[in-house]
Amino acid sequence: MWTEPVPVLDPHALHLAVRWAHVAAMATALGGALLVAAVVFSRRDERGSLVVALVYERLFWGAAGVLVMTGVGNLGAFGRALLEPGTGWGTALVVKLVAVGALLALSLPRSLMVLRLERLSADGTSIGAPLRSIYGTTVGLLALVVLIAEVLAH
Repeated sequence: MWTEPVPVLDPHALHLAVRWAHVAAMATALGGALLVAAVVFSRRDERGSLVVALVYERLFWGAAGVLVMTGVGNLGAFGRALLEPGTGWGTALVVKLVAVGALLALSLPRSLMVLRLERLSADGTSIGAPLRSIYGTTVGLLALVVLIAEVLAH
């Protein structure tokens, strides 16, 4: 009985796909935060800003999940070739991981605050200032992570 050979997934293609998904997820997280910040800082329509923020929160958490999974995959792909934390590259990696941890830790309260602001806006309370504050901070943290990632890539 003759059977077709089982196709073997090229590990280089898989690694490229994982890296692409990682970059696409970060583009979603940072680009979305920039969009929300632009809408929020325009100060035109608080309700519209809130709707954009609510959509972003869902996208952010999806992107965060992809980033964590693909980040672990990227670390696993490097395996023992990773430099020690005492080196410049290793130190940058540790700083990035701490920044990502801080970003995720601060994002849960941000998401909960957006939900709270949704209730407050229904009562007519102005929500522009808190939205500007939380999305300005989010953009800053995401930009820091991207900057560190750029250092690691070179």
